[in-house]
Amino acid sequence: MTTFKPTIARYWCVTDLECTGLDPQRHEIIQIARVVIDTVDHHIVTSLTMSQYIQPTRWDQRDDEAMEVNGLTLSKLQAEGISTDRALEYFCRDVNWDETVLAAWGVDFETKFLREAFRQTGQDVPFHYKVIDVRSLGHLPRARMGFSEYMGLGESCDFYSVHFDRGMAHDALYDATKTAELALELLRSRP
Repeated sequence: MTTFKPTIARYWCVTDLECTGLDPQRHEIIQIARVVIDTVDHHIVTSLTMSQYIQPTRWDQRDDEAMEVNGLTLSKLQAEGISTDRALEYFCRDVNWDETVLAAWGVDFETKFLREAFRQTGQDVPFHYKVIDVRSLGHLPRARMGFSEYMGLGESCDFYSVHFDRGMAHDALYDATKTAELALELLRSRP
């Protein structure tokens, strides 16, 4: 097993997942997306952007509420999806994990599902202990101003003047892109 231990965190692999529910032991990833940002030059590395649908193997265990939120159907996933194994290989490809950390909006969700998927497919986890929660980063400046409520991704984008189309929400690539744009806005702003 390879262990990736980034010594620097110049790049953030901003990730979003759509899943068949909230429990990684029972549910599964059905869409994975990544948008890599360069935190030094403050831009999205467009050549590393990816999104992939995944064919479900435990569709009978899906949470109907989760499926209403993401709007994905079995027929779409079967027609456009690939295996989890191949999707994870594609997710890891071309990213220099020695200089990259995993970032997400509510990174605990992505971390749990990704770790379980890597375990089930026998692949190495590329991010191990290096993760950044963009939701918490977005909350910190607001907390300094006396705001105590966490906001959703759309509300946070609105607050920081990052355009967010709610009709596009819950598509993994759209949400990863908006999270990346928000992270860049937070990195550019001064405390």
